[in-house]
Amino acid sequence: MTQEQDSLPSALTSPRRRLPHVSPALATAIVALVATGGVWLYQQHAMESLRLAVSRELAQGQQQLRSAQEREAQAQLRGQALERELANVAARQNETQSQQTALSSMYEALTRNETQRVLAETEQTLAFASQQLQLAGNVDAALVGLNAIDQKLAALNRPELISLRKSISHDIDQLKTQPYLDVVGIAARLDTLVVGIDRLPLAVDGNRDPKAAATAPAQPANMLQRAGSELWGQFRQLIKIRRIDQPDAMLLTPDEAFFLRENVKLRLLNARTALLMRNESTFHADLKAAADYLKRYFDTSTPATRNTINALEGLSRESLALKLPDLSASLTAVRQSRLASERAKP
Repeated sequence: MTQEQDSLPSALTSPRRRLPHVSPALATAIVALVATGGVWLYQQHAMESLRLAVSRELAQGQQQLRSAQEREAQAQLRGQALERELANVAARQNETQSQQTALSSMYEALTRNETQRVLAETEQTLAFASQQLQLAGNVDAALVGLNAIDQKLAALNRPELISLRKSISHDIDQLKTQPYLDVVGIAARLDTLVVGIDRLPLAVDGNRDPKAAATAPAQPANMLQRAGSELWGQFRQLIKIRRIDQPDAMLLTPDEAFFLRENVKLRLLNARTALLMRNESTFHADLKAAADYLKRYFDTSTPATRNTINALEGLSRESLALKLPDLSASLTAVRQSRLASERAKP
């Protein structure tokens, strides 16, 4: 048994010792083969990665190429549209040039006789200013017109119009030295007086007994005394002793009183019209007539009536007789300038 047991391990270990011996050259070859395979696999992997990268680059390049082609097509379309717009602009420019040429011709035709046109306007303005002075005495309107035509003549800067400008400047200086008449203020005062006529009391209203109307008699204690007091009051109303300077003022009926007020207002309105027309005689006559109506038929004891009469008398002292120039020298000068310009026209 002991021999068998000793022979068993020896039998088991004996095959290991019989393994074939590998030479170093073979091992080196195997290692080289494995390394070559690894390198080949690495190269294959690298080639695959490179192929994928190149494919991606090619795809991106194709996409960029398509985008560039699309942009080029859009640029061509925009270029064509721009060419059409340029053609339209050129056509409009030609049309504008034609219109400008036509307008220039029209302007030259209109301004060819500019001097005569300005002289015609000057004559019309002078005639209107002269009418304003003679009919209405409107110095301000005449000054505005003369200054306007003087500026137009100065813009022309023509030596042949120097004498005309001198005449106009002389008339302007004369108008500036005229005394000022507040036509607007006087007209406004007359309008205020017209409105206040309806509120002025008449003389027939002023002769009533204010104490009798203001205080009522005391009531008697019994019926007999009350009846006697009422009878006495009615008797006092029937018989009164008064001093009347204008008897006809007490005989006005309500209708006559209405027409009296209207006549006074009409006189004031006529005076206002005469003021605007610089008609001094009519102005003073209407104011005097209105004041006479107030003194004769209205209650002069009231402050309102006295103030109205004083206002009318103050307005009557206004002088409308202003000696205004007639602008005849300027009118003659502008007409002579027009004749000279027409004779010099080719």
